[in-house]
Amino acid sequence: MVGAELYRRALLAVFFLTSLAPLPATARSSQTSSTDTPTEQTATLRVQVRSETATISEATVTVNGATHATDAEGTLVVAIPAGLVEITAAKEGFAPVTTSVRLVAGQEQRVVIELSRPPALEEEVTVVASTRTERRIEDQAIRVEVVPQEEIDEKVFMTPGDISMMLTETNGLRVQMTSPSLGAANVRVQGLRGRYTQILADGLPLYGQAGSIGVLQIPPMDLGQVEVIKGVASALYGGSALGGVINLVSRRPQRDQHERELLVNRTSRCGTDTVVWLSERGGGN
Repeated sequence: MVGAELYRRALLAVFFLTSLAPLPATARSSQTSSTDTPTEQTATLRVQVRSETATISEATVTVNGATHATDAEGTLVVAIPAGLVEITAAKEGFAPVTTSVRLVAGQEQRVVIELSRPPALEEEVTVVASTRTERRIEDQAIRVEVVPQEEIDEKVFMTPGDISMMLTETNGLRVQMTSPSLGAANVRVQGLRGRYTQILADGLPLYGQAGSIGVLQIPPMDLGQVEVIKGVASALYGGSALGGVINLVSRRPQRDQHERELLVNRTSRCGTDTVVWLSERGGGN
């Protein structure tokens, strides 16, 4: 019995030692694994967004795709991995700016980004007088086509003596000669007879319903723009405007600018005519 008891205790001791043997190996394996994992190195980035006069608060700053916002002092502080980063600063009313900087691990990098406002675009405004309202062409209740002065100047070099070519090349208009010897003609709008077209000069009728106008005798030098209303405009100008309205607007003198132009036109039959344009704005106007 004593021998059996000793044998049983010996087996228990062997089993206990065998169960404890793998523990140090597991601990060493765990320690080795934690040692082999590298630690991520970071740096501190301090960005200040400002304009020419002051700092810009609540500006959007994008750092490597991540979007942030500046504080009330226009400053952003963020910790990111070291290396080359791309920074974009933007704010409504300012042109965005993008820059790059290389960060060193464990150090703070200061970046100042200055935003500037984009140049203001000059809006070209066309004011028409054919509707008797002196409004912008975008605000008119009816469709008004305008031939600008740039196109008029182009036609001056092609047909300097009259405006017939300029009217003929306008869509929907056609100049019909009524008396070639006198240079009289009618302007037909969308196929209607010339008596249904009202031609104005600065908003005032040039001739009555029964007459015709010498289109070949109107030089284009003194025109600032030509306004065309196609369709019924009798509510504005009576029954003579059933086809449409053509308003010849005179050129206006430029402020602080003296204009002097001379146009000499000579025909194939040795006919010569000269037109002089002089403009100067009076004082205080």
